[in-house]
Amino acid sequence: METKKLKVGILAIAICLFFQSPAQKIWEERRGCISVQGNLAPGYMFAPKMLTAYVDGDMEIFLEDRFAFSGALWVSFATTDKSHPGVRVNEALFTGGNYHFLKPHRFDPFVGFTPGIGLVRASYRVGENMVMTPYSITPLAGVTVGFNYYVGSVFHFFVKTEVVVGEVFSTLPTPQRLDEIKLMAGLGYNIRMWKPKKHDKWRKAS
Repeated sequence: METKKLKVGILAIAICLFFQSPAQKIWEERRGCISVQGNLAPGYMFAPKMLTAYVDGDMEIFLEDRFAFSGALWVSFATTDKSHPGVRVNEALFTGGNYHFLKPHRFDPFVGFTPGIGLVRASYRVGENMVMTPYSITPLAGVTVGFNYYVGSVFHFFVKTEVVVGEVFSTLPTPQRLDEIKLMAGLGYNIRMWKPKKHDKWRKAS
């Protein structure tokens, strides 16, 4: 019952933010802003044909209005039974950059490239036994496509898709591909960390 009330409350807040957005001010210059967001993210790993799940936290530091340095931390959940072989742990750290196509406005589509490293552990069968590999460091690369919708200077909604490629060797009999697609959506937060050379400007969003 309490969980249901919490969900209804969050939905009500989101609806209020959306309908009040035309009255909210947004930053006319993104430079000097930091955007942070976190969410639960589902995914699909192609080689083993398995669903994946993560807690994701990421941030952007806007060095220019259209370019931001980005970083993300992924913590995985096991989605298969221990009796099945496959990837058991798939934590990852990504850093890179995002390019934002439009000048500062409410609708903000972007694309990003983020190399990273993974901390991976997998299981495989040896006869009747299931064997776990040791933790191994694995190079990864990710490409992200998405958009933000700013409801004010503090909050924005986001939707994005990320494709990640990589391969783990470790003690596996054959290398395991880590290629997957991840889906993310939720509410993000914006903070003004420093002023650009020009005076910060505010404007009413159209």
